[in-house]
Amino acid sequence: MSVLKEPLATPSRVRGIFRYLLQKKGQKEKREVLEKILSPDELVKDAPPGRPMFRKTINQIKNRIVNGVHNIGLLIEEEDEISINPSLPEDSRNPQIAEQLLPNTLATLFFASGNTDEEDFGLVCAWYLAQNIYDAPGNWEMIQNQVSKQQVGELLRMTNSTLYGQMDDWMCYMGLAWGHALGGKRVTVPDPTLYIKRNLKNLFNNQVGAKIIIQEFIDRLANKCPLFETGKFREKIDANIGGRQLNYLSTSTAFALFRLRDEGYIQLKRESDADLMILPKANNQVDDDGRISHITWQGENS
Repeated sequence: MSVLKEPLATPSRVRGIFRYLLQKKGQKEKREVLEKILSPDELVKDAPPGRPMFRKTINQIKNRIVNGVHNIGLLIEEEDEISINPSLPEDSRNPQIAEQLLPNTLATLFFASGNTDEEDFGLVCAWYLAQNIYDAPGNWEMIQNQVSKQQVGELLRMTNSTLYGQMDDWMCYMGLAWGHALGGKRVTVPDPTLYIKRNLKNLFNNQVGAKIIIQEFIDRLANKCPLFETGKFREKIDANIGGRQLNYLSTSTAFALFRLRDEGYIQLKRESDADLMILPKANNQVDDDGRISHITWQGENS
């Protein structure tokens, strides 16, 4: 079962467990001790036995075998101890920066590590990023209508508002969407600006001023997070809903790149005799037509 279908496994609970283990010697703790620290007896005295909130959260993010496939997790459990997975990249275990990197670490574990248990979650997130950012379904009722309209109910299996709530919480935490209040209600927007900004250094191999072909950039992005165009989850979604023309980016990806350009993190250029990609815009009141061939990273402090 993925985090999409386990409402007790929220980003805040995962962060709490990870933050505690990050500072412990050896980055591990006895399960019983960890349970009582994160779910004190006084707070769970009227709850069901077995501390289900703690147990189900741990089960969603630890190494496990699903249908014969080993899904790599954030944590491992050996005998009576739970620890941060020592096979994670060194930066992802570094107490100085690991919590800051946790959204990226989880996105990789969920979507780019062959984690078969999260395939339904990957499809739902890819579907949401494929929606028109300027007219995206921003609440559960609108999601239901759009799923029905695009005839992807069997593919996504978004059958209740709890699943939408999990999608909302996790996509916002990983920087793939954000939420705001409108008319007294929360509305979600599929905007991956924060995720892409966090990963520019990696996508450009830490080379400030590096210029690459836009298609290569998109391929690198999809390799890191296959929710984006050309990634395995996005390809499956695009094949089912159609709508995106060849060499066109979705409005959510294009919007993120334009925001990053306007904030000074990247440059977007069109060079003659180069293959182009089209970045659609909300309107024509702009200084170019969205035809881009190259992207340049300006650095983190631009």
